[in-house]
Amino acid sequence: CNHKIPSPPQPATNNPAAMPLVEPSGFQRSPLLEDTGARYFVITSNIGENVVKSVEHNVWATQRKNEQKLGDAFRSSSAVILIFSVGKSGAFQGYARMRGLPGQSKCTADPFGGYGRLFDVEWLRLQDVAMGEVSYLRNPLDGGAQVGYARDGQELTHSVGSELCRHFDVRVYLEDPKTYEPCIDEAGPALPTPAEARKASAPAA
Repeated sequence: CNHKIPSPPQPATNNPAAMPLVEPSGFQRSPLLEDTGARYFVITSNIGENVVKSVEHNVWATQRKNEQKLGDAFRSSSAVILIFSVGKSGAFQGYARMRGLPGQSKCTADPFGGYGRLFDVEWLRLQDVAMGEVSYLRNPLDGGAQVGYARDGQELTHSVGSELCRHFDVRVYLEDPKTYEPCIDEAGPALPTPAEARKASAPAA
């Protein structure tokens, strides 16, 4: 997948009419998004700069209440896709794939100043999608609410999550069809053994 380092997100100024996504001629869907074993979660941040830091360091940290659900999803599914939105931006900023469990990041520095336990992510798309553009997408796992109203850590159904992510893909494709690359299901780093996981999570002496 291709992406670029973003500037801190700004409030969306456009509000295109919401309608089901129309895929342009020549567009190829990302096999990763078509994988029925993938799970999707919305990640919200009140600080746009944290998204920039996440891209630069390939890590994220979330609230403790979200760590277990994301960890369980990571262990039991073929892929966990995190869709990011900065508060009051009026848009989603992109999506990343979870590549490790909370507290087991390979990053040696903490760009978030101790907020939560770090876990590795792989950024796949960085492209603003206005919430108004996807307001037709409603999440059955959130009482049928529009995806733009999702709280931090809210899971999306596969059909809703994959459709939302395709909006990013189509925008990237339309920017430059020649450089567009579908996201494929590439192997990530090997998971630690149970003994290694217990050692990593054990409190320091």
